[in-house]
Amino acid sequence: MQAPNPAAARAALNAALNRCGLDQAAIEAVVSISGIAHIAMLGMLAASDIARICKVLRTRAVNTIMIMVIQEQLMQGMHFGVTNRQRLRLLVDANDFTAATAFAQTALKTRTLEDDAREEKDQVAKQPDKFKKASEYKIFTESLDTYLGLLKGTGKIPLKYVIRCDAVPDPDAVYLSEYEQHVAIAPLAGPEFNRDNSKVYGIIKQLCLEGPGRAYVITFDTAQNGRGAFLALRDHFESDSFCNRSKNEAYATLHTLHYNGEKCGFTFEKFVEKHNKPFLEFERQNEPVYEEKKGRNFLDRISTLE
Repeated sequence: MQAPNPAAARAALNAALNRCGLDQAAIEAVVSISGIAHIAMLGMLAASDIARICKVLRTRAVNTIMIMVIQEQLMQGMHFGVTNRQRLRLLVDANDFTAATAFAQTALKTRTLEDDAREEKDQVAKQPDKFKKASEYKIFTESLDTYLGLLKGTGKIPLKYVIRCDAVPDPDAVYLSEYEQHVAIAPLAGPEFNRDNSKVYGIIKQLCLEGPGRAYVITFDTAQNGRGAFLALRDHFESDSFCNRSKNEAYATLHTLHYNGEKCGFTFEKFVEKHNKPFLEFERQNEPVYEEKKGRNFLDRISTLE
């Protein structure tokens, strides 16, 4: 990629700051005290740095620059938009930061902070049950996907991006929401991913240590590789051999299951529960079973009705 022209990059930055409501004196002061030469350099600052720069300019003894609160908020919105795009490795162009974009990003930043505070207070995300039975794998992965979708990683991107199916995003994909786009295109490499990947590994390890997934997860302990651990689970529990074994075991259970009247520890309700489990497994494995056959099998297993 060709390096940007310094003069053009500075002019574009000045224009973007002007769209935040700053006059030329304020623009020169902000650029001077921050040291930024183009809009992408905003990503090197923290949000608190923007607030500190504005405070310094308002309170210095000479050449005071009165930056209004709304102007500061618009600069915070620009910083928010820049850092989000950089987290997703998208192009950052000052010319794209229009007045409408400034207001939209500022409003989004405010809502994001409010949502984060509300989620922390309400503790929305409930951790899934531990993965203790191979037959519960699909339920476990669906619960894990939902749980990681509620947890935010670096750059406020839902942690479920770490375990997404497609490593390389589809360049022609059309996304219905920003949430969907972020999950689909967030890079699976780099320091931000490494932090999120390690966090996801800790969650998966905690949920799998006491069950059949332990052997497939624990090999990723040294690297703290959450994506690797999840893919290892998927490769085993969604493999053809495992699925076929699960279906055969379900058929075997049906073949040996009978109800011959009430017995100690085996009631009719228990029989119904045991009879339904194999069919739930067939559903999880996409094994077609007609309702008529299911009903006929149920009646065939009953020898005595009391």
